[in-house]
This record gives sequence, structure tokens and C-alpha cells, in this order.
Amino acid sequence: MSSERKLNIICWSGGKDSTATIVLAHELGIPIDLIVISLLWFDKKRRIYAEYPEVIEWIFSYAIPLFESWGYKVKVIESDKDYMHWFYHTIERTEHEDRKSKLSGWLIGGMCAMNREKINPIKRYLKSLGRNYQEYIGIAADEPKRLERVHRKGQISLLEQKGIIEEQTYDILRPYSLISPTYKFSKRGGCWFCPNQKVKEFAYLKTNHPELWAELVTFDSVPNKVSEGFKYGKTFKEISDKVDAYIANPPPVQLSLFDFIYEEM
Repeated sequence: MSSERKLNIICWSGGKDSTATIVLAHELGIPIDLIVISLLWFDKKRRIYAEYPEVIEWIFSYAIPLFESWGYKVKVIESDKDYMHWFYHTIERTEHEDRKSKLSGWLIGGMCAMNREKINPIKRYLKSLGRNYQEYIGIAADEPKRLERVHRKGQISLLEQKGIIEEQTYDILRPYSLISPTYKFSKRGGCWFCPNQKVKEFAYLKTNHPELWAELVTFDSVPNKVSEGFKYGKTFKEISDKVDAYIANPPPVQLSLFDFIYEEM
């Protein structure tokens, strides 16, 4: 690597915006030295990722080989601790005596330790590279608040430079079959156990991955949790009942942009 320029790095989440950034760099002939992706574990010992299985399959079997065929190096960074660790973590330091010696249990939406598990390993890796790199971020042109942070950090958004809004990223990805399977059932990526998911997404999980749903059922019966709140105060049983009701009587299908993404492929 020549010292005449900085390393060009793309932080890739697997989502549409960061994937479209990789495609744009390829089409524009921008030399990319490294693509970095951070993957979370649900249970590292049993090799169960936090992402949906079909997304993991797409990442390793299709997307990464394609990027490597373009001459891009892909660095996969894995979380230090898995969901199992945090769920079974025993609380010792707390101002609330009633919580001491209990299990952390369900991780709280919006305050999830898995967020740190995803971000911190990337930060450490980038820090190990020194300051000699330029980071490209997948933020669309119609996300002004997020772009403000990009500018403050000295990062670059190719989507912003080309005036590409979120909707248009699908047009960039479709010719390369690079639309993540995530968008078949959700508008966002993330962990299959995330409490931020909607009932219909949990219904997809239970219907298509009963073995993963069974993991949550097992967790629900674990005693001595600090709280039985699974999704913003609601218990897993309450959410499970909603999921069963959704599966038994799904609402009428209302086609949206996301429904047409795969129909056209």
C-alpha cells in the first residue's frame, strides 16, 4: 500500500445504504482498501449468530465473495461477548438492592448491551490502523441529522455526494442481486431476538425459524431475572400471544415499496 494516500475503508452493516455505498465505489472506480463488517453472536459456543440465518448465508455465500471478486478485502469482526453472556450476567453492582444477585435477563430495547458489542470492536480495530484512513459511511442524502454527524467526524457519504435518497438505493443494488434478505420481511436489519421488532417480524421468526423462537421460549422460563419485561414492559408471554394471534389471523396484505423490491428481481 502506497503512503501517498489514506486507506479507504467502508464500514458495512449489510443493510441497503452501506451496501449501495460499496456498489457506488465499485462503479465510480474509487479504490477501496478494506470493507469492515461487525457481526454479533447469540450463542458463540453453538455458532448461532444474532442476525437471521438467511442474512448470514447471504453475507458469507454471496455478498462477500462478490466484493472479493471486485478486488476488495473484507474484514469480519465478531463481538467479544454474546447474548447468552449478557442474559445470564449476574448483577452485583447496583443501587437497587432488590436487583442484586439476579440475572440481567432480557436486554432492554434502546439500552441494549449488544449495541456496544457491535460498535466497540470496530472502534478498536479502526484505532489499531492509526489515523491513516478515510472512512466511507452509508448514509443517504435524505438523512440530514445523520449526515451532520458524518460531517463532524470527517467521514464521507457517497450517497450524499450523488444525491441518492434511501428509496433509490434499491435501484443501485438490484442489478447485482445485492438486496439483503432482510427486506423480504422487515424494513430494518438487526438481531432476530431484538425487542424493537414488530409483532409481524416476530411472527416471521416463529414461522420460519421455530428453532430460534424456541430459544426465546426457553429464556422466558429462566428464573431469577431482574425483570420479566421483554418488550418495553410487556412480558414475553404477552408478546407471544400477540404473535400467535397475528399468525392465526394475519391482516390483509397491503403492498408497499418493500413488497415490490423482490417481485422485480
